[in-house]
Amino acid sequence: MLRNTAFALTVVLAIAATSKGAIISSVASAPTNPVNGPTGYTTDTLTFTNTDATEKFIGFNFAAPFGFFGTMNQVNPVGQPTVYQDNNAFIALVSGTPDQDSQFKVTSTQGIPVSSVEGPTVLQSAFNFTGSNNGGIAWALAQIARPSAGKVTYTGTLTIQDALGNNRLQQVSGTLGVPEPATLSLLGLAMVGGLGLVRRRNA
Repeated sequence: MLRNTAFALTVVLAIAATSKGAIISSVASAPTNPVNGPTGYTTDTLTFTNTDATEKFIGFNFAAPFGFFGTMNQVNPVGQPTVYQDNNAFIALVSGTPDQDSQFKVTSTQGIPVSSVEGPTVLQSAFNFTGSNNGGIAWALAQIARPSAGKVTYTGTLTIQDALGNNRLQQVSGTLGVPEPATLSLLGLAMVGGLGLVRRRNA
């Protein structure tokens, strides 16, 4: 009996030691400020959340061939690139607001950025935090200002560190500008309701 108990305990401990938090993505969307900026645009903020509170995000790789792809707005005040949020204060110099720009929501001085590229259809970079800096377990990683009727796809990897200092990579991908499942369900119900109304009228 004692041997069986010890075996069960060993199995439980082994599972706990090798378990990994699930990475959940979420998107918060809001109309992009049209004053001195693009009209008919939506700004999406992409956040990744780890279900394991003992882990933390310490970097990402959205450099080529990864990245964000699709029509997006870029603001480059006084010729300064805004791949990261370092130069957001300069956006006011061109009478704009930070939400009009597509960028990684990280201050580059917190780590090491490499292979940074931005343009009207692309946002790319890789980044690793240095020292004690990290993204915690809920990281608002990027914001994309895109046409409200358009879509932007993304693919890349996140670097996650556990409590023991071990790192792992998590591949992520998705599309911004796609209605949430609940929204799609409501649209489906509306279509069904519309069809029923047409049928009753035809009858």
